[in-house]
Order: sequence, then structure tokens, then C-alpha cells
Amino acid sequence: MSLKTFRASDGTLWTAWRVETGTVPVVPGTPSTWLAFQNEEGTERRRLLEVPDDWEQRSDQLLELLRRMADPVVSWRRPSPPGGVDVQKDGASS
Repeated sequence: MSLKTFRASDGTLWTAWRVETGTVPVVPGTPSTWLAFQNEEGTERRRLLEVPDDWEQRSDQLLELLRRMADPVVSWRRPSPPGGVDVQKDGASS
């Protein structure tokens, strides 16, 4: 997997990489390949479904444009621990 780090016009660092789930999507109708973007802090992620063949050779300015075109990824967070689990003070669950 190739990673490319680039600097956006606002000075933030981003990393881009191509994600491939395989030849068959895990869930029917979902893409099997996309271009992922994540900022340096890991607080923002984006996904571009139309991956340019030469994305690794693109300039920082063009990667920033692709990042802006990409859809924000919304994280789904499950409460930890899952509901119905009692956590004891020593860290063990019942």
C-alpha cells in the first residue's frame, strides 16, 4: 500500500492512500476501492470513490483538490463497553 503525505493550503498535513477490499465487495453495492485521506491528528477522514490512476504522482495542490472533492467519513462509535455489560472497578466485567 502506497502512502502519500501532502500539505494543504492551510498548512495542515494529510496522508492519502488507496484502499482495496478485494475483488468482491464485503457488502453488495459497496465500492471495493477508494482513495482515503486522513489529517495528521486523525480527527478528519475523507473517502474518494473515483480513484485517479496517477494519484500518487499528483502535486500537493491537486491532492488537496481531490481531498476537498472526497466525502467526509462519519465514524460510528459504539459505547464501550456495549450496553448490558456491567464493569467492575477492577476492570473485570460480569
